[in-house]
Amino acid sequence: MRILTELGIILFSALICALFQLSLGTLLLLYHSSLGRFVRKKTKSLASSFISGVCLMNFLLLATNCFLSLALLEGVAENLIYSVSVGILFALALIILFIYFRSGKSARDSTELWLPKPISRFIDSRAKTTNSNSEAFSLGLLTSLGEFPFSFILFFLAGSEIVKLPSGYEILALSFFTIISVLPLIILRFVIRKGKNAVEIQRFRVKNKLFFKFLAGFCFIIFSAFILTFKLLGVGL
Repeated sequence: MRILTELGIILFSALICALFQLSLGTLLLLYHSSLGRFVRKKTKSLASSFISGVCLMNFLLLATNCFLSLALLEGVAENLIYSVSVGILFALALIILFIYFRSGKSARDSTELWLPKPISRFIDSRAKTTNSNSEAFSLGLLTSLGEFPFSFILFFLAGSEIVKLPSGYEILALSFFTIISVLPLIILRFVIRKGKNAVEIQRFRVKNKLFFKFLAGFCFIIFSAFILTFKLLGVGL
């Protein structure tokens, strides 16, 4: 059924968005910095505000792409759109595999990402000095937007499929995508609430950063193969 393919593309897009590390790393830094300065209740509030900011930005980006797909893609051949998307997904897979995490001796024991140094330092300093819910919320907005060079095609594909769903299911799909895309942040908040140490979790990320990099890269490749198979070659589910 066509609707199963559309739901598959939406789910794939959300799951890959959930694999990006900028928001997760920033939330960990926020936890690590704030636990030493605030009572636990305040830390929980900052984390909730940060996650809310990420949720809102993801929702807005997806909703924007829904409108853009309606306004800009009318009359454009679907095969052309999917062909270009497959090429972009494959190119991003290679980029992620080679540059998503910084390499070299200075980055060996860290999870430093591809971001330009000034932006990376700005996010780092804001996470360390955030002491209000509004600042944490805006930081969540920023980190979600910061992944857009890699996530834009995911929002575009998910948005173009959401507008094809039966009337009344669009908002459900938007909400479903948003929740899945921030699921690692929700899990992190739950794990720390249960007593896990932020430093221990960061050590786990450092130890397994190659796994996370290859997982994200190969998911992009699998996603491109999914679209090639079910959209361009017309194999039915």
